[in-house]
Amino acid sequence: MINNEINLREFFLYNILAFVLLVSARVLSSPFDHLTPDIGNLLWFPIGAAILCYLLFGYRVFFGIFLGYLIAETIIEGGIFDISQKEILKRFASSIAPMVSIYLMRLFHLSKFFDDEKISISHVIFLVFFSAILSTLFKALLIENSLPGLDSYITTYLIGDILGGTIFIYLGIKIFSSGVYRLSK
Repeated sequence: MINNEINLREFFLYNILAFVLLVSARVLSSPFDHLTPDIGNLLWFPIGAAILCYLLFGYRVFFGIFLGYLIAETIIEGGIFDISQKEILKRFASSIAPMVSIYLMRLFHLSKFFDDEKISISHVIFLVFFSAILSTLFKALLIENSLPGLDSYITTYLIGDILGGTIFIYLGIKIFSSGVYRLSK
């Protein structure tokens, strides 16, 4: 009984932390937003926040990450009525791309992401690239496949995810330079 209470408490705590981190990262990215739908944000910090949350807390924080994306978009866009179904699908793709990337990298034994409980930065940078590619392809090919400027869409989203994700994770590691420790298995 006590283990179930602790696990439930951890689940809610980690999802709340993921939610706060995602909303904060998205708000930090908002000054770099563009008004045209075919050009992505050139510094997309939320992908770095999502990756860091999945690495630290495991896949159980999906709900906090997805909800964080949705609430942040609602705040930034000005209300719930300004969020389209495409936007919800894009945020879902942004939420699952890092999770799928981590799963595939572990499946093919490409990385454990931690070495002696310290984060392996080179493997995490590769994870950022892989997640950015998957996230961009999910959004471009499955959701936005009818855009006339699909090539600029893919290019700017890919660049924004890679730059923003790398910067966010690098700064996160520097801020907590005493070591980022894995909190989940």
